[in-house]
Amino acid sequence: MNKDFEFITEEAWFDAGFQKTGQESEKRSQRHGAPWENRSELGLWQGIFKTLKAALFTPKTLFSSLTFKGGIREPLAFGLLIGSIGGMFSFFWQFLMISGGLFYFLQSIFGQVAMGMFFFIVLVIVPIFVTLALFLYSSILHILLVIVRGGKNGYEATFRVVSYSQAAQAWSLIPFIGGFIGGIWQFIIQIIGLRVIHETSYLRVILAFLIPVAFVFLLMFGTFIFLFIYIT
Repeated sequence: MNKDFEFITEEAWFDAGFQKTGQESEKRSQRHGAPWENRSELGLWQGIFKTLKAALFTPKTLFSSLTFKGGIREPLAFGLLIGSIGGMFSFFWQFLMISGGLFYFLQSIFGQVAMGMFFFIVLVIVPIFVTLALFLYSSILHILLVIVRGGKNGYEATFRVVSYSQAAQAWSLIPFIGGFIGGIWQFIIQIIGLRVIHETSYLRVILAFLIPVAFVFLLMFGTFIFLFIYIT
């Protein structure tokens, strides 16, 4: 009786484990690329529009079905495209707001050619800056997620969330306040996206974001204490 019971228990355990593995495999197989990654079928503009719409307004649906095993080239291309456009618009609005009449003053001194060269340099620098920022920010963020045990699906999953969250840069088309709105919106997209794609909790994701804040606070507090002791 005991042997039969043990056999049945082991068999049930094996079946349950097999079923669980099968469910996980099925769940992973249901993941696919973003509409941007299917633009050869949808068309370029439909791929961009549908990805923007999904990332901005239904990030949970997007990232819950988004693969994290398809490589980083496609999300990098999307993040670079939208991030660069948004960055250029943000720079342009800030330039107008801060410089005021400085633009016309510089134009009168240096002429059309110099001002055209200035904006050409901006067009070159912004994409380089966006690319470096995507990799650096994703790397740091993923390390923080690993620290809080919230990055189980790997670096590519984190990179994909960061890249597709660049959709929030579309708000930069709104003069002056668009960059601020986009920054907050992007942060929200990343919190939702990281929780869903890594299948973790909001607490772990938020803790990962709070680690640098806590570090800076402790550094400032330590500096204040040091200066206080030194002065007194």
